[in-house]
Amino acid sequence: MHKTFIATALALGMCLPVYAEQFSNSNSDSMLSPISVEEPNAAVPHREKLDTEKQQGLPIRLTGEHAEYDTVSGDFHAEGNIKVSQNGQDIYTTQVKGNMKTGDIWLLEGGKLVEGASETQAAWGHYNFNNKTGEMKKLTGKNGKDFFAAHHAEIYPDKMILDEGGSTSRCPAVKHPKCLEIKAKTFEIYPHDKMVARDVKVFVRGKHIYSRDYWENSLTDRSKERILPHIGFKDSDKGTYVNLSYERPLGDKDTIYADLNYYSKVGYKPVYGLEHNERNFKVTYENGWYEDDDEWVEKQNNIRFDYKNHHIAPGLPLSYSAYFERGLWKNDDSGRKSWHTEYGAFLNHDRIYLFNSKNTSLDLTIGKKWTRESAEDTLQSTNVYYATLGQKISPKWNTWVGYYREDFTTDVFTYDQPDMAKELRNGLQYIMDDKNSFTIVNRYDLDQKENYETRYSWTHKFCCWQLSLIYKHRDTNDKDSAFEAKFDFVNW
Repeated sequence: MHKTFIATALALGMCLPVYAEQFSNSNSDSMLSPISVEEPNAAVPHREKLDTEKQQGLPIRLTGEHAEYDTVSGDFHAEGNIKVSQNGQDIYTTQVKGNMKTGDIWLLEGGKLVEGASETQAAWGHYNFNNKTGEMKKLTGKNGKDFFAAHHAEIYPDKMILDEGGSTSRCPAVKHPKCLEIKAKTFEIYPHDKMVARDVKVFVRGKHIYSRDYWENSLTDRSKERILPHIGFKDSDKGTYVNLSYERPLGDKDTIYADLNYYSKVGYKPVYGLEHNERNFKVTYENGWYEDDDEWVEKQNNIRFDYKNHHIAPGLPLSYSAYFERGLWKNDDSGRKSWHTEYGAFLNHDRIYLFNSKNTSLDLTIGKKWTRESAEDTLQSTNVYYATLGQKISPKWNTWVGYYREDFTTDVFTYDQPDMAKELRNGLQYIMDDKNSFTIVNRYDLDQKENYETRYSWTHKFCCWQLSLIYKHRDTNDKDSAFEAKFDFVNW
């Protein structure tokens, strides 16, 4: 059966992406432990592999206490402790009947599907292995952190439709209403692609917060959308902030989106964009505001092309990626404008596990970047070297060290430029319990032979909420220390 639709697709709708950036010297990666990311250089699968997966059959093996089979008609019936296995999935039930010739199978008394860490319970089910269609009733289950439920599901070769309402949540609460729950009149789930929900209602602690007619969430890429706003205190220059991200598909490959940011001290700083996403690449058109080290840059008519990470050859642990970006950038402080053109290419090594253990990992990237500014009629370039070594010391302790080499490629903007040309970064994370963790990250300037910055972060998880307090102690004279607080939904 295509029961993996139920066990994984709803869960994947709010999970992490398939594609992830290589570890770099960016500020966004500075507090991230490599142990928490499975494959930072994940590549697009080769078409040969995808075609093989699509062509795989669905062999079925049935065992039970009592079974009857008619070799002429193909009918079979089994009772007792029954196990049906196919393609790595195990179905447990007490009564099943079907026909080997027509490909039909009925779970008369329902059953439970177990696949890895996921479990799905259905009160009744039917599936046809020949035409790959089926039906299931009264679904409940759990996959990892995700809980889901639906009254009825229709299964098709390319999708599954929950046509009588359904819900999904990551809240494990049983003594109080779910912290966050998403309900919809219909769900269309396309495995390894996307989930489309219609007539959507969002609930917080059992109270209806808002509704929307349509919600589409990618199952393969990171969705820009957040189902609820994120709030926090950024620093003394920007103050408190509220962020809400929204996106709306225009078709299978095109999406419009808005990243709406409001800061109490600098005002409204939105980003609006249009994205065209193909299997091998994506193209983005944007207008909006970006910030780095207190420099605000307004990107106007900005176009970016990203060629996704691809393995050079099957079986070879090397992959490559590239990008090209051009737009009219404006420095908000100086008012200076420049047509900014930037492009680069990277060679990435698949994650290396040392000493035959998943506890020790090494991520490597080399590349080259070029930047041209119309304001100064200059073209500058830099070689790029990223190396990150991660070590899981124990279930409670993680540590890592990274070396990052990258020169400045523009004198017009500091946005998206390295803080230093040669950086040595080391981090230590202590996971106190399932609710609290503490992280220290130290950044050392190898050229100046001095400590650049030390960051301290404490994170406390409530039932489904997360409070993060971050203090950045700057050791250089030209930068002030900063405090940041974030209050977010976990995993949304």
